[in-house]
Amino acid sequence: MLEKNMKVYLCGYISGAVIEQCCNWRKKLINHYDNWLDKYGKIKSYPISWLDPMNGEAFCEISSDGLKGTIPAHAIVHKDYRCIEICDLVVANMDTFGQTRPLIGTICELAWAWDKHKPIIMVTDNYAYKAHPFLEYFTSWIVSSVDELISKKIINKFYKSWNSAQY
Repeated sequence: MLEKNMKVYLCGYISGAVIEQCCNWRKKLINHYDNWLDKYGKIKSYPISWLDPMNGEAFCEISSDGLKGTIPAHAIVHKDYRCIEICDLVVANMDTFGQTRPLIGTICELAWAWDKHKPIIMVTDNYAYKAHPFLEYFTSWIVSSVDELISKKIINKFYKSWNSAQY
């Protein structure tokens, strides 16, 4: 029986120019775990707290380059650092949705997660990320898409191993 809550931090690209894509992969993952079917066909909700940097009204006003908004830079960094500190697992989506600005914030979050011994699931189809020795070493699991992450039940595997799930 699923009982204990797991905190999962969803890090990845944020830009007002592609805000819908930045939100959609997070929503897809959250919705899947809030509405999964158990072995009896009943809709259940995994006991997961999603630490999502896209939460909050301030992100309605984020600039198209993703670098300006109503939240001061120090507050963004401190908020995200705290999320890494308290999470159990990090899902890092490396997609920039066609934008050219690099994933500097996400890379910093990956380094913080590594330093704090947090398991990281990296979502990318970019060979440069998959083959990079640092990212390959930092990550616990690499998948090509959010769909693959869901279909392979990777978050489930972490949850069940940490919470002595009954099979």
